[in-house]
Amino acid sequence: MAVPLKEKRISTLILVVLTGILIGSYLNSIVEMLPVGDNVVKTFFTYSIPFGVGDFVSNKPILIDLNAIKFQFGFMIRFSLLSIIGIFVSLYVFRWYR
Repeated sequence: MAVPLKEKRISTLILVVLTGILIGSYLNSIVEMLPVGDNVVKTFFTYSIPFGVGDFVSNKPILIDLNAIKFQFGFMIRFSLLSIIGIFVSLYVFRWYR
């Protein structure tokens, strides 16, 4: 039987969603390596939309300079159909997690 969301911690939910994104990302990488050519189905499953902070094209993250300390900050998440499927699968497993 499913456990109500009120009894679960939000940090566990965030961890489950991030795990689903990682699993979907790995599946995306595996599908990209398949030697079937560049067909419509492969492009449909592996097309991704990048989202993040910092310029990852030229490898320049955000730099915060406080004279004594310098911070570099940046992150990027690439959403694809397989990563969204990974999120839904992990949330389904989380639904039955106690």
